Amino acid sequence: MKFQVFILWSFVIFNSFGQVSIKGRVKDQHENLPFATILLLSQDSSLVKGAITNENGEFSIENIVMGRYRVSSSMVGYTKQTSHLITIEEKDIVLPDILLEEEATELNEVVVKVERPLYEQRADRLVMNVQSSITTSGNTILELLQKSPGVAVNRQNNTVTMNGKSGVRVMINDKIVQLPLDVVIQMLDGMNSTNVDRIELITTPPSKYDAEGNAGIIHIVMKENTDYGTNGSYGFTLGAHWAETLGSHFTINHRNQKLSYLLDYSVLRDHNLHILSSRRESIGNEFQFVDDESHRENITSQHNLSAGVEWKPGKNTILNFLFTGNRRNWNLTALTNDINQLIEGPKISTDMNIRESNIWQSTNGSIALLKKIGSKTNFNLNVDYLYYHNNNPSSYDNKIKFDQSNITEIQKIDLQKTTPIQIIVAKMDYEYSVSPTFKIETGIKGVTSLLTNNVLVQRLVNDTWNIDPVFSSYSTLNEQLGASYFSTKWQPLKKWQINGGIRYEYTHTAISSATQKNIINRKYGYFFPSFFLQKDMDKERSLHFSYSRRITRPTYNDIAPYVFFWGPNTFSAGNTSLYPAVADAVKVGYNFKQWIVSFQATHSAHEIVNLQPEVDTQSNSLTYRSQNLKYLKTTGLSTSYSFALTPWWEIQNNFTAQYQVGETSHLTTNVKLYLYGLNFNIINNLKLPKDFAIEISGIYQSKTLLGVSVFLPQGSFNAGIQKKFGNKGTIKLSMDDILYTNFWRIRTNQHQNNLSTYFNYNWHAQFIRINYTKNFGNKKLNSVKLKSGSEEERRRVN
Repeated sequence: MKFQVFILWSFVIFNSFGQVSIKGRVKDQHENLPFATILLLSQDSSLVKGAITNENGEFSIENIVMGRYRVSSSMVGYTKQTSHLITIEEKDIVLPDILLEEEATELNEVVVKVERPLYEQRADRLVMNVQSSITTSGNTILELLQKSPGVAVNRQNNTVTMNGKSGVRVMINDKIVQLPLDVVIQMLDGMNSTNVDRIELITTPPSKYDAEGNAGIIHIVMKENTDYGTNGSYGFTLGAHWAETLGSHFTINHRNQKLSYLLDYSVLRDHNLHILSSRRESIGNEFQFVDDESHRENITSQHNLSAGVEWKPGKNTILNFLFTGNRRNWNLTALTNDINQLIEGPKISTDMNIRESNIWQSTNGSIALLKKIGSKTNFNLNVDYLYYHNNNPSSYDNKIKFDQSNITEIQKIDLQKTTPIQIIVAKMDYEYSVSPTFKIETGIKGVTSLLTNNVLVQRLVNDTWNIDPVFSSYSTLNEQLGASYFSTKWQPLKKWQINGGIRYEYTHTAISSATQKNIINRKYGYFFPSFFLQKDMDKERSLHFSYSRRITRPTYNDIAPYVFFWGPNTFSAGNTSLYPAVADAVKVGYNFKQWIVSFQATHSAHEIVNLQPEVDTQSNSLTYRSQNLKYLKTTGLSTSYSFALTPWWEIQNNFTAQYQVGETSHLTTNVKLYLYGLNFNIINNLKLPKDFAIEISGIYQSKTLLGVSVFLPQGSFNAGIQKKFGNKGTIKLSMDDILYTNFWRIRTNQHQNNLSTYFNYNWHAQFIRINYTKNFGNKKLNSVKLKSGSEEERRRVN
């Protein structure tokens, strides 16, 4: 009854504002039609007023004088519809859904060119239209993220931050990638970006999305060919970092009224050299330092396959079957030199030959049912099965020389690691349009995950391989998650938009070892409210406010009971005492034409930070592990502005300034952390005669906090040129990091906790490449959309 009273009260509010209006929605047999033209005509067919449908196919014509009118609806590729005479009296009118029929005529010699801006500010996200950029062509998807405003990718510890905040989820076509973030980064580093349409930086995700990720969601949307018939595209990339990079992609799809299917395949091979250097100092009984230098030649090969079928058994029913496969093989051959020396004493030097393979394979299948019940109700049911397998064989040959005794020792170490992962996800969503201005969404979701991690380390002693019990481990993870949400979208007035919702998530995580059950056995639940308010002041100006609460759970790699070594005295380890981080964030923004400015503030309790160093002064060993800060507060100001310097020269500027305050909770002497930071991204687009275009861009990131460490400034200068050959395709030549300045430097300077380290990692980000792309097949303006079928996010595996 309360719900019915609420709906009735909403109708009273809706009809109490403004003068008489006509509202409605335009659709075809499959979906709502955005950007359709609506004309209000008098009895003699003269034009009175006009409107354009929004992204949901809805329109509203306000302030209409009483009388008799007709409503005309039209859109390219559809037959125009004109209503019978409608009598307007003293109340608003909501028309039945207007159904447009697709034209069957193929339009030859018609070319429609739509140029989107590089950046678009939408209600809850900033959109980067990748196809509007020249220098992004031939990049991997990870390299695209590095060029996105406010996004920083740290390849050294495999993390991503957005607007200075950690806790980022990566989503591809409405599907959360179900892998630890470090594995996601490696996967994206091998995926060609040719088929990427846009990247959406969702800072205030709605309640229908998982609450995981304090900074928000990075949504990668792939291109979709919507032509009838058979069509597709193919392309090639040739380039070089330190050595050759080769890539190719092929897409084909077929669409008709009842059945649509697609096949997409891409392959990428990258040959590169990474150079690592580090130094750490410690004060035990005596001052001691350790220097490391490593040349890490690596070859990465990656194959990606996607296939899908969409079947429409009825007018309002769609069944989707999706399959994806991925295989990434990273092979490394490295030589590392380690020097361990007292300031005035003996020196121990170690030469380590490393051979490592890291092979990730995945197979994902899903089925989705989308059902429209009447004109106001949508029902979606999704079931997904995901299987991942990681195989990580490695070998280490150590030659240790003790200068004081002139003794040389040989060590051989063999490592075998296998990790199979299984995930089952089921989700049901329900959507009801109470009116053209008020919509309700609700849904439930369940996830179960099973992971097994088996690490076997053996040392060769007297020609016999012996198991090392310190580094070998066997552990399992079982995790169940249940979630439900309720959200609304309300437009009480033409220039107001209010979105609100609440989500509840309950998590049970259990980790066991070979000898101990339930080393970790945690059960917890949280409510996650979200609210968004936007006021359009006029056609060119708008204000918006948002609030959201989100969570970052420890990944499996964060909390697993394992130890792994990087060098003779340098290790990584899990931390079973980690807690989830919960963050509350508010954001206020203002848009004026192409200028976007926003202020945001976030408070994160128990913020999780990766790769926090700890020095054991007795053994002089260095261990990296994730830790909880007591809190982390981040305030930031972001602005984006584009303008045309001349009709052929456009400049896009993106700046983010931030201030962070945090406090440690795990050190012997806990400390407070303070840091100011600045990030900017400037892009110049020049359109030249004869279908030539040039793009020049620069990226800079100042110091940023990494827990007790500081990530030192870095940046890159990039340029590219493009030539279109009509129907013969497009060729692009571009170069990243022309000045060779894009590498990572991390410094830790906490003498009160005996932490003094410097880390420099150069992965040869300087990259020159040439890319060619061509479309083929039947081109008609009639179209249908083949959607992913599953609007569900699939939960994290870690």
